[in-house]
Amino acid sequence: MIVIRKFAWLLLLGISIVSCRKDRYNPQPSPGYQNQFNDNFDADVNNWSFSDPADSAFVSIANGYLDYYYNPPAKGSNTVAINIGLNVNYDFTLSTSIESNNVMGLAFGVSNSTYGYAFMVDNNGNFALYNEGNAGVLPQAIIDWQSNPAVKINTWNTLEIDQVGSAWQGYINGSKVFDIQSQPLRGSKVGFIVLNGT
Repeated sequence: MIVIRKFAWLLLLGISIVSCRKDRYNPQPSPGYQNQFNDNFDADVNNWSFSDPADSAFVSIANGYLDYYYNPPAKGSNTVAINIGLNVNYDFTLSTSIESNNVMGLAFGVSNSTYGYAFMVDNNGNFALYNEGNAGVLPQAIIDWQSNPAVKINTWNTLEIDQVGSAWQGYINGSKVFDIQSQPLRGSKVGFIVLNGT
């Protein structure tokens, strides 16, 4: 079972106006412009909850927590993601706090046809970054599982990923654990991923 609390994403976005003349359109975000999406999980206003008994996958929202349960008979992963208006063409910061008895992570760049990317931690002190592929493509490691002292065991971990220019920077509990070339993002949905037995 997973419990997630007080979850916030800070997104730095550019604004474009449809009626703006092309020669007056500036594709760069205005300095200091920020758009923030927060979900404190006090109510299910963003429709996170679902129930899939056939796959033993359940998500519920109550009292400031998102509870995620996934325990199918076969190995696999399960993702819940919503469209938060993430503009993948500009810098952004995604951050959440999670606690898991197995493996859980932050999913981002999810679309209707791809599972996006997953920045995950397990309850043994390891982290990984995966391209989750789609229904016909298996997940591929960008950063395969590795131990890191920043990952806490049996308690809350705060995951953060920043897209800064052409780089992705990953943090766990405030410690930078990777700085890599950014990958193509095909979707603006963001959410959570769990592995079976979580």
